[in-house]
Amino acid sequence: AVVSTQSTGGNFEAATQQVLDRTDSNKPCRHTFNVKQYKYLVLTKGGFTFLAIADQDYPLRICFAFLEKISERFQSGTLPQRAMTAKPYELRRDFSPVLSSLLVQYNKSQEVDSMANLHSEVDEVRGVMAKNIEKVMEKGEKLSRLEQRTAELDANASQFRRTGVQLQRRMWWQNQKMKIVLVGTVTVILTIIILIICWQKGVFKKKKY
Repeated sequence: AVVSTQSTGGNFEAATQQVLDRTDSNKPCRHTFNVKQYKYLVLTKGGFTFLAIADQDYPLRICFAFLEKISERFQSGTLPQRAMTAKPYELRRDFSPVLSSLLVQYNKSQEVDSMANLHSEVDEVRGVMAKNIEKVMEKGEKLSRLEQRTAELDANASQFRRTGVQLQRRMWWQNQKMKIVLVGTVTVILTIIILIICWQKGVFKKKKY
């Protein structure tokens, strides 16, 4: 141990050593060991083992929250590097004030529960707000796509109208041409028929006097 708040030996020291001997600090885990009227709680994280001793009736979630906070505070500075070569209890002077402060805070289980509930509510509200923002952004994106699609449809409709007008004009001219051709053809045929009838009746024969 490089840091501890336990200054006396005895059964605690022996039991703690037994628990540590059964723990692999290289494997992240959480363990609880019951020793008489106490429970030994172990958290291994980042290659370090964090251990706390609590009464049997003390809430388990608060115990592990306490260990998680210790792990967070311990590994946030230069202590992990120093711990690699530190002698037993060498870091007590540096980290004991943090341990003592956290012990005072987490020994008041009701306050810790209240804070935990408050944090939970804040996280819940934050999650709801994040979801709402995502929905708003998603709706905004959909609205943008809808506007873009509407613009494309308007452009296509305008092009379709222009194409329709051009096609209508071409068809009108084609119809006019067909009418002209048809009238011309009928006129020629009628002229030929009239000429034939007139020829048969001798209209074109010269009269003799």
